[in-house]
Amino acid sequence: MELKEYIQIIRKNFNLFAGVTVGVVLLAFAYFIFRPVSYNASLTLNITRQGAQSTLDYKFDDFYRLQADEKFAETIVQWLQSPRTVAEIYSKAGLNTAQFTLRQLTKSFKPEKLSSQIVVVNFSAANPEATKNISNSITEIISKNTDNLNANQKENTWFAIVAQEAVIVKNNFDPIIVLVVSFAVGIFLAFWSVLIFHYIK
Repeated sequence: MELKEYIQIIRKNFNLFAGVTVGVVLLAFAYFIFRPVSYNASLTLNITRQGAQSTLDYKFDDFYRLQADEKFAETIVQWLQSPRTVAEIYSKAGLNTAQFTLRQLTKSFKPEKLSSQIVVVNFSAANPEATKNISNSITEIISKNTDNLNANQKENTWFAIVAQEAVIVKNNFDPIIVLVVSFAVGIFLAFWSVLIFHYIK
């Protein structure tokens, strides 16, 4: 079929085409307006050391420190993707994890290594209080895991975690983006709805 034939079909069934398009846009806005309120948070974890080597010789610790910090940052990222660690964090924050699946626990946090000494953790919660509790729990549990690694070290040069205050914002949506995306999806669905209706008719 040529383009003009498609245009003629749409003109003959314009009410259906417009109805599907507007319906998709309205449903998209209804979803974002009436969805449960949630809050997004971003927590920054800084990797530091408890001490430094006490020696007059060449400090190999200074030479390898950045490499070691980078590896430890990767360890923190893996901790925050472990279901056991996530469940412990939620329990510490006073939240029940009985309804979570292993996949949900794994995807609860989005940790990212920004540099050899900085890990950022992004997550969401139902209210600001829960978000703050989770943020504090992340710091406590990661610090506890770090202390457990430090326990067998002979020198006081092992890692320590310093957390900044979490940034918490309400999870809002951009109406322009929702309008553009839903309108494009609406036109696509409307086009195929008209074609199906036309051929059935």
